[in-house]
Amino acid sequence: MAALTSLLAPYYIPILLGLAGLQLLIILFLWYNHAEVRRLEGRIKRLAETGEGHDLTAVLARFHDLGEIKKALEQVHEKAADLQVGLEKSFSRMGLIRFNAFPDTGSDLSFALALLNREGHGFILTSLYARDETRVFIKPVHGGRSTYRLSEEEEKALAMALGLLTPEKAAS
Repeated sequence: MAALTSLLAPYYIPILLGLAGLQLLIILFLWYNHAEVRRLEGRIKRLAETGEGHDLTAVLARFHDLGEIKKALEQVHEKAADLQVGLEKSFSRMGLIRFNAFPDTGSDLSFALALLNREGHGFILTSLYARDETRVFIKPVHGGRSTYRLSEEEEKALAMALGLLTPEKAAS
């Protein structure tokens, strides 16, 4: 060991300076790594921050729940589209006129009922009440018009169903 010490004696100062430089490089490297870790921790904290103090697993669970909500919303949209198709074909417009068809009956027991869908397709149902009998007629309507001749009451009911006549004006 003494031989090694005497051999290295002239190089003590350069070895010590080299070791000090190496130690300084290691300290700088550790300082850089520490700063990088703190920066990444800050980014993760901002990413996971929910304002309620939840951790990242709770946030990820929320994202999973949002995916399920999105699937349910897509199903609702599909059902709404199906309902929209059915609604377009259903009767959504109505006009009803009550009237006295025969002067000797004394009351408004006769009526004309117009039922139409959005496109104006449907029918007019007319009931004429008399003391001895009641007659019922049905007339088809396409595009807001009937191919059959309409009575004044049927025309009013059709105009009400098309939104061209209000019930107040039809009564007068």
